[in-house]
Amino acid sequence: MADLKVRQLSDDVAHALRARAGRKGISLEEEVRGTLAASVEFKRQAFLRRAKAIRKSIGDNAGAPALESSRLIRKDRDRRG
Repeated sequence: MADLKVRQLSDDVAHALRARAGRKGISLEEEVRGTLAASVEFKRQAFLRRAKAIRKSIGDNAGAPALESSRLIRKDRDRRG
C-alpha cells in the first residue's frame, strides 16, 4: 500500500472531511481513503460506460476498414487541406 501526504489542503475541505468522518464514526484517514477510492471508481465506471456506448454505436462494424484509425486520420487531414 502507498502512503500519501496532501499539502496545502484548504481548511474548508479538511473541515468537511473531518465532519463527514465524525458523522460516520470513522477516522479522518479512513474517510479520505474512502473518498479517494470512490472518486477513482466513479471515473473508471464512467470510462467503461463511454467505452460500452462507443462499442454499441460501432456494432458489428468493429474492425471494418471504414473504422480503421489511419484511414479516418487521413480522411480528416485531407478534409482540412
